[in-house]
Amino acid sequence: MVRSRCWKAEYVLKVEQAHGLPAGTRQVPFAVDGVVLWEDVAYDDVGSRLTVRLDGRQFHTTSRIAFRDRRRDNAAELAGRSRLVYGWNEVHTDACGVAAEVLQVLRRSGFEPQSKPCRSCG
Repeated sequence: MVRSRCWKAEYVLKVEQAHGLPAGTRQVPFAVDGVVLWEDVAYDDVGSRLTVRLDGRQFHTTSRIAFRDRRRDNAAELAGRSRLVYGWNEVHTDACGVAAEVLQVLRRSGFEPQSKPCRSCG
């Protein structure tokens, strides 16, 4: 659980802040099949119906959780929401790639952030 919180903070530092992306809203509730699930990051406040889920493998190995996540993805699609899912490895080792994908979806929805390359990708 500690690593989960640390790498979610790493998303803020290495993806959002390092690349000049807007700060998303954290821990946003979404109802799926009558159950409230909490999404890690949503960019609705900047005009993009984008959800970023930061999934740790340790919490997503059972078939019940896999089914719930599929239902969550389908519910997002039906609601017209874009969603990107990253694990610890992507955020930790390829923050520039993650930022580029988030930026691409933000731009597709019409938002033009004042993004900047970080020292690694600049």
